[in-house]
Amino acid sequence: MTKKKIFSIVLFTTFLIFALFVGGGFPYLLLIITIMIYGYSYYSVRKISKGLNGIFWTDKAFLKKGEIANISYKIYNSCFIPLVYAEVEVDIPKRLTNQKNEKNVHELKPYSTLNFIKKLTCDHRGIFDVGVVNIETGDIFGLFRKKIVVKDNLQLTVYPKVHKLDSFTITGTEFFGSIPTTQKFYEDYTSIKDLRKYQVGDSLKKVNWKVTAKRGDLFVKNYDISTNVEIQLFLDFQIDKYKHDTYGYVEEKIVECVVSIIHYSLYNRVNTDFITYTEKKVQLHGKDSSMFNKFLEMAVRIRPKKNISLGDVIINESRALSPGTSIIIVTPELDKKLISAILKLKKLGYSVILIIVNDFQKYKNINKGIDILEKTGVNIYKIDIEDNITNVLR
Repeated sequence: MTKKKIFSIVLFTTFLIFALFVGGGFPYLLLIITIMIYGYSYYSVRKISKGLNGIFWTDKAFLKKGEIANISYKIYNSCFIPLVYAEVEVDIPKRLTNQKNEKNVHELKPYSTLNFIKKLTCDHRGIFDVGVVNIETGDIFGLFRKKIVVKDNLQLTVYPKVHKLDSFTITGTEFFGSIPTTQKFYEDYTSIKDLRKYQVGDSLKKVNWKVTAKRGDLFVKNYDISTNVEIQLFLDFQIDKYKHDTYGYVEEKIVECVVSIIHYSLYNRVNTDFITYTEKKVQLHGKDSSMFNKFLEMAVRIRPKKNISLGDVIINESRALSPGTSIIIVTPELDKKLISAILKLKKLGYSVILIIVNDFQKYKNINKGIDILEKTGVNIYKIDIEDNITNVLR
């Protein structure tokens, strides 16, 4: 209870006792005036709280991480009583942006509107409710205060940033008779995709000699990627591994890494299977670019929520893997179960790519176990939260 309210109660009690014991016109006049002030103050606050309405909208309801959203707010006072004091705060989810919520004081006349725009930098992916405004107001005498929540069904959908990879070496093993071959994807030499100029390192077997003779420059053939290639991508969402990720930077980087690899594989028509665990198993399959938006929608919604070991998941899923499948594992850190699962995959003859994403400057013990895996031929990428994913994975 505020000092002002305590003072007003004491004052009212004093006038009441004065009127009852002293009597006369003047004491009762003071009492009646006090009652009227209290009555008006209470009624005005109650009436205003029912008369406030809001309409909110945004220039873009769908954004990518890092983009700026302009959200417009219109609050209408449909009451005949003026809002003499309103402390307005837009309730923005903390995960959406690192910007602090600000409180601004306004007044609002009867049947008038309060308009303002808030600019937000979207720092994290997800679906966020942004149609909530908290208003704290009071009467003209300062006797009563009330918190009012004005809502509108406004959401922002923020997608993870997709890094378009120029190349990404996925080494898989495919068996022709008894001879295994390991290469970057698998090019279908029966299907020519297009032609391009020769670059240093291109095989002379790919040179199109007819076009070269006509144009005077070396031109090579780009072949379609064989659809027989398959990758199995595991995302480690074991919640214990994110306990130090206070601001969600590691989680965001990991998801960006995953969707960038999926984008690259689907646009090269590679059969791609994705598995992770949040509250339950999340699995999605695609074989070309038409499925990428479904992967993107899925990436918006998933969060680490349970302490499910990815090592156990991989051991369980390995029973259903096709021979020659390339395994990609994205994790914030290694543990004994995960290392054991990767070694088992290598023993079974699978090609494994391990991508570790974390703040390596801050948490140097994350490197434990990497040496063991490197000796078995696991291809390991380390991505720091400040790294450019395209540069690291090329």
